[in-house]
Amino acid sequence: MSESRMKTSTGEAAGAAEGETPASERRSPLRLLGGMIVRPRATMVDLRDHGARTWWLPALLAAVFVVLPVLVAAPITARMTREAVVTAQEQFGEQQDEDMSEEQRAQMEQAMSIAASPLITTVFPAVGGVVSVAAGWAIWAGALYLAGMALGGRSTFGQLFRMVAWAWLPFTLRGLIQTIYIAISGEIIANPGLSGLMRDNPVSGGEMIVAPPSLDQTLLAAFLSKIDLFLIWNLILLVIGMTAITRLPRRKALLGTLGVWILLMALSLVPALVGGLFTQQAGGF
Repeated sequence: MSESRMKTSTGEAAGAAEGETPASERRSPLRLLGGMIVRPRATMVDLRDHGARTWWLPALLAAVFVVLPVLVAAPITARMTREAVVTAQEQFGEQQDEDMSEEQRAQMEQAMSIAASPLITTVFPAVGGVVSVAAGWAIWAGALYLAGMALGGRSTFGQLFRMVAWAWLPFTLRGLIQTIYIAISGEIIANPGLSGLMRDNPVSGGEMIVAPPSLDQTLLAAFLSKIDLFLIWNLILLVIGMTAITRLPRRKALLGTLGVWILLMALSLVPALVGGLFTQQAGGF
């Protein structure tokens, strides 16, 4: 009997040494939410051992604050789209020194109504944003799983997926701040991240069509738009999570996380590259 108690005490001590949380002290999702801010390392360890069913909270928050900025910005986006279509049409008409026919005006009004419809300004961006977040979590988790295996770590895809979901909280906070800013200012965020350093004044949609930026400017703006303090916070949480989940040394976890980020960042610039090439060709006609 005493030998059994000694084994139990030894097991509890070993679990405490590894940073595991006893079953009686498992944290609620709300406590985990606070722990990601004040004690991320201990929280990640707790998620590794007991967090199999708690990822619904960051998933719900991420979905809400992906959709909310889109809903708040939808009327502004519709107005700016109509103005961009009108400006582009006027500028093209001035370049050709001719007035628009009735058929051309009807086509312009039809294009304006389609571009400013709720389906384009609200439904597609909201649904696309939620799907993009979910797909991004799966891609990040898969890439980190492969990187962890290559570096000698031990983990499962599910553990890393839940870790990535919790590490996405900085972007959820960014969505909340963006929603508040749009609602108060009545303006959309034209130059997110550090992309505002490239130009003093926002460029309208009509100007983008008539005088498109160079391909280098397009790629640089796309890259800088993704760089902000929330990204740095997210990367820090991912490194902490990699260390806790895979049990890798901190340097290897840092190397694996940054390697995955560089790869995924390069892939995320492909749409900007294709769009820039298309805009350059369209602007040449």
